[in-house]
Amino acid sequence: MYFSDYIRNCREKCQITQEKMVKDLYDFDFGNFAGLDTTTLSKWERGISKPKIARQAGVIRYFQKLTGNALPCLEHCSIAEAEKMISKSGMEHMVGKSRHLILNFPSAMMQSSEITVHQLRHSKIMDDIIDINMDLDRDFNRNSTGLSRETFKRWALHPGSAFYVCEYKEQFFGLLFSLRLKQNVFQELMRFKKEERTLDANDFAAYNEEGDSYVTSFFALNEKAAALLFVRYFAYLIANQNRIAEVGAATMMEDGKKLIENMHLTRYSSAEIKPGIKMYTYRETLSRLLAQENVVKMILSNRESPGK
Repeated sequence: MYFSDYIRNCREKCQITQEKMVKDLYDFDFGNFAGLDTTTLSKWERGISKPKIARQAGVIRYFQKLTGNALPCLEHCSIAEAEKMISKSGMEHMVGKSRHLILNFPSAMMQSSEITVHQLRHSKIMDDIIDINMDLDRDFNRNSTGLSRETFKRWALHPGSAFYVCEYKEQFFGLLFSLRLKQNVFQELMRFKKEERTLDANDFAAYNEEGDSYVTSFFALNEKAAALLFVRYFAYLIANQNRIAEVGAATMMEDGKKLIENMHLTRYSSAEIKPGIKMYTYRETLSRLLAQENVVKMILSNRESPGK
């Protein structure tokens, strides 16, 4: 999406003039917007020039405060519409490399038309993928979670879950599983007051209830599959921003900590769950996550004039 389209549409939807927006931005973030005038703002809206990424993120934070939405003016877009806005190469760069969670299967021969990302419940090889996830869970988490394949299948079939799988020529290439939980349940997981294996249907947020997105599993055979999975997940977050307040995850792997930090989640707590085995939890509000400069750059990624 072009930044020029975004800022103009958002300003008009909020029914504010360029003059008022210039003053508001100056008052909202003097460090970023000192010296801004209506001439420059008009150039941004017409695509003649584009502000540096710090200013773009500042504009989103300003509209967040004005509207109360995590990604203002895009709160009604679908997952498919949000997915088209996100730069796949930008996501690949943000996700980075991983020794254990993202492997090096060759990707040069993989045609986009042959790669799909969809809900696990729609996969022809659902049971096989659950078995793969069980093997990964036992390996990555050192047999410490106590999760069963029946639990994962029950989670996958829940209508509020976002259990995404990447397939190439109908073969497994990666997974990213997340649950939309009640906010108090999410808080208990973050504080180690509740274990994942004890989650049941009563812990899931209702359709019209604001909840939190908790990532339970991730693995990909190469960087392309990893990027596509995270593009779909971020599109899901954008499309469901009115129903998701926070995003979180837990890991005991060094690779996992690096990946989660690359996704701009902040370390929250840690606990020794077994002798010599320490788990770390990470979380961030969706508003802060979507206003991170790297994330803004991915969403408003179309090429325009150099930033100023």
